[in-house]
Amino acid sequence: MCGISGIISKKDPPNRRDIIRMNGMINHRGPDQSGYLEYKNILLGHARFSVIDISENGRQPMSTDGRYWIIFNGEIYNYLEIRKELIKKNYKFYSKTDTEVILNSYREWGNECFNKFNGDWVIAILDKGTDSIIISRDAVGYKPCYIYEDDKTIAFSSEIKGLMGVKQDLEFDSINFGIVPTTLFSCSKTIFKNVLQLPPGRLLTINLTNLNKELVRWWYPLENLPSINPNYEINQGEYYELLYNATKLRLNADLKIGTSLSGGFDSSSIFTILNLIQNNEDLLNDKKIDLNPIIMNYSGCRTSSEAIEIAENYKRNFKVIEFKDKEIEEVMALCAKLEIVEEYFMHPMLYKNQKNLGIHISIDGHGADEFLGYPSFLPYLSLSAHNQIVNLRSACDNYGGNKEQNVINDFFGKFAESKTKAQYNFVKQLNLNNTLYRYTKSEQFIPNGMLVNEDKEMLNNFDLATQYYYLNTYCGWMQYFLSKWDKASMSSTIEVRSPFLDKNVTQYSLALPLDKKIHNGKTKSILRDSMETFLPPSIKNQKFKQGLPRQKIDLMKRENHKYLEEILNEKNFRMSTKWDYKLIANDFKEDKNLNLIWHLAKHYLMLKGFNDIYTNVADNYDKEFYLPNNLIEKFNKA
Repeated sequence: MCGISGIISKKDPPNRRDIIRMNGMINHRGPDQSGYLEYKNILLGHARFSVIDISENGRQPMSTDGRYWIIFNGEIYNYLEIRKELIKKNYKFYSKTDTEVILNSYREWGNECFNKFNGDWVIAILDKGTDSIIISRDAVGYKPCYIYEDDKTIAFSSEIKGLMGVKQDLEFDSINFGIVPTTLFSCSKTIFKNVLQLPPGRLLTINLTNLNKELVRWWYPLENLPSINPNYEINQGEYYELLYNATKLRLNADLKIGTSLSGGFDSSSIFTILNLIQNNEDLLNDKKIDLNPIIMNYSGCRTSSEAIEIAENYKRNFKVIEFKDKEIEEVMALCAKLEIVEEYFMHPMLYKNQKNLGIHISIDGHGADEFLGYPSFLPYLSLSAHNQIVNLRSACDNYGGNKEQNVINDFFGKFAESKTKAQYNFVKQLNLNNTLYRYTKSEQFIPNGMLVNEDKEMLNNFDLATQYYYLNTYCGWMQYFLSKWDKASMSSTIEVRSPFLDKNVTQYSLALPLDKKIHNGKTKSILRDSMETFLPPSIKNQKFKQGLPRQKIDLMKRENHKYLEEILNEKNFRMSTKWDYKLIANDFKEDKNLNLIWHLAKHYLMLKGFNDIYTNVADNYDKEFYLPNNLIEKFNKA
């Protein structure tokens, strides 16, 4: 993975120093090389983390013909297959990168090329022939892309803080709605003024001459669902094969690949498949693949013993990392790093320890829960049964007689006697609560930008369970979750690859009927049953869910209380027009609503952390910049 940045000037010529600063703000994403391209009113920047073809041939911005230029963050895992197809069409390749495959794919198929890719990405391609740029985001939205626009500039970056290269004084806008404080996960908004996200499965086209913009959707998950065999045993085999192949596909790299173990079902499944691949196929080179996992242990962890057990089963030399609570003073750096106001200290700590062991790529178990079901999904998924009962009773009233009605009543009791109960539809239910209502003004929220809006009509043709899974996977929640992991890993320059989020696995998972995901009283049953013969009973029979939790900050602890007081007394906090400082100060003196005040203070700390990084970059960032990389010119000269 890498970091990308771009500036389109609407009036004055673009400033090269701005793109250098943007690259500097996200240099942790790509410390190997840094480069930029200037063309008319656009600057494109790239911070490279060399994963495939670590030679100079992989530098970006890259071109293969002088017309099309690319900057790219991500991986196209099936690039070798596409490369072979392009070679048959007489395309020549001058590097071993997936970046060059993207360029030639775009030359051959235009926007249709994105449907051929299986991977995680944000891709920006400048077309000098039409004076336009397209920015594309992967189907599930694994890689983040933030876009800023005012009357002078359009800018984009892999991280929000990267935008400070062109807008140093980022302003808060909406900090009121929803449980996720940075990304308003039901739409493309962020808490920052004039900063939006590029939605997943979309691409933005910008004309550099007239600055017209067009948002185009290139991926429609509901229109690309595979057929599901009614035989559950066949489903198990198909799912296992898809997950196995997805894992194998993610093992191509020129740097060391590793993994971690939580002892939970998902990470244990991926760890098992990695070991099976090594045993079954001559694919894994010990110098490139390190299957000695990191295990995080912490107070309240219930699965570290299971992680150790499965590591020992495969005779791996695991390393247990003991997590100790961090001091409250470290929250500012964490918020700036993750770009959320939540104390997820363990996530970056995990990847920092992987980096210390020489790991550059981590094969992880993210994404299974969202597509197959958290335990917390169960009450809502049960409403599918409600809808079916209502539907059957209505059909019985219309076509049956007293005998049939009495039988249904015997089965379902008084519930079935009601002829007026409505069926549920999750698409219409929105959470517009102002979580900081006491201290901030409640703004009117207009849900025009809801990600689900484009699919409402089609979703009505699917059962309620599919609607619910779709809302959790493609409409904002999972994108927030993945963005958190992306920034945690990239803060240590670790690339995360998740087989559960493979294009074929996700589509199959979404298409599975509910009774194949919740089967015989088991959650994620298709995964559990497909891995039945490989996992020890301690993991197979787990009946709880545990990830890496947030750290709880005790605000009544003397030093923590004092630290919060110091924040509230800072001039910039006191003078902010985004909250009612007097009310906050009065409540704090009375020790009222401390958690709410702390939640608000973390927004302030995050922005303060951005500014600290910017000051350091503005003064000290002197990373060598390379010229744009025209591969054909380079090889012709050679």
